[in-house]
Order: sequence, then structure tokens, then C-alpha cells
Amino acid sequence: MKLLTKFSLCFMGIICSIGTIAQTFESDLLPIGDDHKKHDLTAVKIDQLVNTNTNKETTFDEMIQNLKQKRIVMVGETHTNQQHHDLQLDVIRGLVESGKPVVLALEMYNATQNDQLSAWSSGQTDPKTFMEQTGYLDTWGHNYRYYKDIFDYAREQQIPMYGANVDRKYASKIGKGGLQSLTNEEIKLLPHIDTSTIEHKFLINILMEGMGASMPQFFRNMYPAQCLWDCAMGEGAIQAAYLHPNATVVLLAGSGHVIYNLGIGRVLKNRSNLNFASIVPVDIEATKEDEGTSAHGMGMGDGSPQRIVSRSYGDYLWGVAETEKDKFPSLGITLSDEKDENGFLIQRIFPGTIAYENGLRSRDIILAINGQSFKNLFSIKKFLQYVNWDDNLKFEIMREQETKEIACTVRPVKE
Repeated sequence: MKLLTKFSLCFMGIICSIGTIAQTFESDLLPIGDDHKKHDLTAVKIDQLVNTNTNKETTFDEMIQNLKQKRIVMVGETHTNQQHHDLQLDVIRGLVESGKPVVLALEMYNATQNDQLSAWSSGQTDPKTFMEQTGYLDTWGHNYRYYKDIFDYAREQQIPMYGANVDRKYASKIGKGGLQSLTNEEIKLLPHIDTSTIEHKFLINILMEGMGASMPQFFRNMYPAQCLWDCAMGEGAIQAAYLHPNATVVLLAGSGHVIYNLGIGRVLKNRSNLNFASIVPVDIEATKEDEGTSAHGMGMGDGSPQRIVSRSYGDYLWGVAETEKDKFPSLGITLSDEKDENGFLIQRIFPGTIAYENGLRSRDIILAINGQSFKNLFSIKKFLQYVNWDDNLKFEIMREQETKEIACTVRPVKE
């Protein structure tokens, strides 16, 4: 499992262009986090819940009863893993059905979008235009369908929803020029960016596959950008909790911001007196009993697979079967914000993506797909959101003033 997929990195494109380092960095076996647990290991099986505070298996109902007493519950995710999102919805639904008021705090949105989120959860917004009105396709690069069931349930139950993050432009600016690149006016708009926790810095370095050693200047800029996300989401969840004093705030964020309670968790601890808990999905390779093991996974005595992780990895660890491919394909295209006079410019595309392997290139201009032209950026992005595996696509493009057609079937790229 690629460790970089566990959380959202604001400079994933840069990382992908660097290439893969031929070394394994196990982010779930680190002796960091809770002093009472960080030097212990625990075993997690598929479909099993482990309460790491007791280091025992627990039931879903027992977990919900405990979570009802928490003001904030962080539920981690790999953004393109449908099982993780199903797990998140189970937690939300479990709290609601137990009679506990629930509020959602969301990584992919920021406070400027709260009015649109409120319109959705209160039933004022047409589902067909929800993506456009909340600016989903402009602020988040992951398929809407992964989150659709959560959004729909929030609307059905009229669960308040809040953007917990800040505008991505600030992290992008820090990543390029460091904290010193921010103006005084920008600094006043942002939460205090805490970069002082050495264990957190070590964790991010591991998640970045040792980038602090191989590219130290890049890491020096990138690390405070990551801290900005954590500080923003922590303060966003705190604000939502203060606005709803009787509710449990369920914060949905990439697992890298949640694990070891060192990202968002340290902000909650240092900037509030609110109690909280973290739930982290643990992907487990579903090996057969006679096939041995891979990585630090093992077979149980009953033949069921398990994964050994640090006991401080999260307050609750939820084992899920590792999937071979994402439920929805991502072509790997980044389009320019403005429409070219002829069509839509491919701003970035990286080797190893579906689009690149099928012949599309940076600076190509997309004129039409499957004979369909698009009037604006939202319409083409929405079209690409609903592409499925094995779909046949025909791109009409302009490359260096010459019109071409590129046809492909959407299939995973072979490693």
C-alpha cells in the first residue's frame, strides 16, 4: 500500500513528478503519539474494531455509546477508498440513530462555503446543482461520488455541515515560498501555524517517504503548509462544537491528519478543553492462509488476515479489506482555470496516469469528448466525475495547432 495515499498532500502533483523512492516507510508502526500506548503494538482483523485504550476488540454499538460522550470525533479516510467513506457514514448514522445530535466538519470545504452547505443540509438546494453551488469541483480533486451518500444522508437528516479548512491558495503559497511568503494581512486571516511538535514533523517526513532528507528545502516549505491544514481543521471543528454545544462534531479528513492524534488531534488538545476521539481505517491485505504474509500483515490462527500496527495509531482502529483499485477512475488531468478560445487546456498531466498512458499530454487543448463540447469548466469537470471503468472515451484535442483524436478505454494503468 502506498503510504502517500493515506492523506491529502497539498503538493501531490509535485511529489508524483519526482518519482517513487525505492524504500518502504511504514507509517503505522511508529513509536509516537500517546505516551501510554506508543511503545505497544496491536493486531487488527478485517471487519474488526479495536479500542486501543483498552487494547481489546469492541463492538460497533459499544463504540457509538462511547463516541456519544465526545464533543469531536475525527474519522480518517483515504479519499479514493469507498470502504472508508462507507465506514464514515456508518459512524454518522450510528450516532444519529442513537439519539445524539450530529454536526459535520469537512476537510474539502472552508468557512466561505458554509452558507451553501447550510442551504444543502436544510433542503433548500437542488441536488443537481449542489456541486456547483458549493464549489466542490474547484476545491476538491476527488470524485464526488465517494461522498455522495454522506452528503445525501446529511440532507435527509438535516445535519448541519461546516467547512473546516481554509482556502487551498494559502497552503500552496506556503509550499512554494515558505511561511515568510505570507503577507501580514494573510497571516491575520489564518490560524496560528504550529510547527513545533517534533513527533508530528517526523510523521509527516515518514508519510512523505523521507523527503526531509532527499529534498530538505522542499520539505521545509511543505511541512508548515501541512501544519496549516491541521490547525485550520482543528479550529474549524472547535468552532462547530461551540456553535452546537449539545452535539458531537464528526470531522471527516484524510487519515494523515488524524493518525496518532498528532495532526488535528494536537490542535484540539492544545486549543480547547473539548474531549475527542479518533477512528482510523486500517487496510488489510486479504491473504489466503497458505500464502504467507506481506509487509507486517499476518494470518490469525483461524486463517483470517490481520495487520499489526502501533497501538497509538488511533483511539479506534477499524479493519477493512484492502481493495485492488479505486471504485471510480481518475484520469489524472488538471485543467486550466480559464477556457481557451478553442477549448480546455490541460495544465498538468503526469506519467503513470490513465490519460498520459493513453496519449494525452500537457498543453493539449480538449475540444470535445465523445462528440460533446462543454460550455464552461464546471461542465467538463462534472462530465469527468462520472466516467466509469471500461468506458470508451474519444478525445478531440488540439496539439500545436493540429486537431487530433485520441480514443481509449478507461482501465487501470499497469505498474
